[in-house]
Amino acid sequence: DYRADQASPRAAAVTGDGGRTWGPAAQPPPAYRSGVAWLPHSRSAALAVGPTGTDLTTDGGRTWRTLDTGSYDTVDCTPDMGCWASGEKGRVARLER
Repeated sequence: DYRADQASPRAAAVTGDGGRTWGPAAQPPPAYRSGVAWLPHSRSAALAVGPTGTDLTTDGGRTWRTLDTGSYDTVDCTPDMGCWASGEKGRVARLER
């Protein structure tokens, strides 16, 4: 449910059996996120972006921490470890190691 200014406590789920069963993340992102991408060469790190910020997980989605409060709509990562996010009015950002 899209509500940019409200928490989404059930918006993140994790699986330990390849997707057969799912459970809620212990600490989900603090609000709605519209895009997510796994970091290259990692099985446990991902970025999630949305209108109220960018969050990072390093434990496969169990917990998330906010990196930035800028508004982005989508994110994608490249094999060279660069991650690009874009948002309204031409907003673009690159996350580097």
